[in-house]
Amino acid sequence: MLSLYTTLFNLSNFNFDIEETFSNWLYYVDEIVVNTLESQFKEVSKEISKTKFADSIKTISTDLNIEEDLYWDGKLKNAALEKCNNDVVIQVDFDERISGGREAFTNLVTEINRHDSPCSIMLPTIDLYEDLYHFVNLGYKWYLHTRKGTYRGPVNFAIKEDGSFDSEKSDTCELIDAEGGLIPCIGKLNLTENGPKIIHLGYLSLESKNKINESFWGKIWHHRKTGIKSKGFIPEKIKSGDPRKKPHNLPTPLWPTL
Repeated sequence: MLSLYTTLFNLSNFNFDIEETFSNWLYYVDEIVVNTLESQFKEVSKEISKTKFADSIKTISTDLNIEEDLYWDGKLKNAALEKCNNDVVIQVDFDERISGGREAFTNLVTEINRHDSPCSIMLPTIDLYEDLYHFVNLGYKWYLHTRKGTYRGPVNFAIKEDGSFDSEKSDTCELIDAEGGLIPCIGKLNLTENGPKIIHLGYLSLESKNKINESFWGKIWHHRKTGIKSKGFIPEKIKSGDPRKKPHNLPTPLWPTL
């Protein structure tokens, strides 16, 4: 009824339990498609095979040069989307967990299936900060959507004449149609205790966040913003003490597992 698609690469910088992640996702979905870089397919497949959920995971790869292709991230996600079988899909990253009542997600899938044209529902996402009980930001993203007629890639108004893109307007992974326009949103859910939501774990360990920024993502975003590839670029470290930090008061455990 619901397919989940995601990407997995650079395992040396990976700090999340793959089996625990699958245990959460499979509480809600009946198909998971994981896409990785072709050069890392064997490594990723081996790690997934170690989990008790390996038979439920479809692992694929895409041949991309992340050093040269500014749009590799969106292409990687889009290739995973294309391999989904269900009519309704959800895009979630490995540093994210799904939360909320399972029946509520079933109702959202039913609502999306009522529409004949491509559409999406925005889910709330909270950024945990340093522990499981505090957060620093509440956002909304196009997580849940129809499979047919939708793609992941740069939104058309972010693409520049020289072929690059405005990184303030796109991360190359927007939910778009064939012309690059944003997919219509038919609903935006509020954050509630038991309602559907996404829990983002990227800032749970600032040490791990700074490590992956320094070794990978910092250079990627520096290139996207400046057009300059600098091997010596060192991103600014994220420090403890964000004044936005406050308790989220959500019931625990924050997400279910099988």
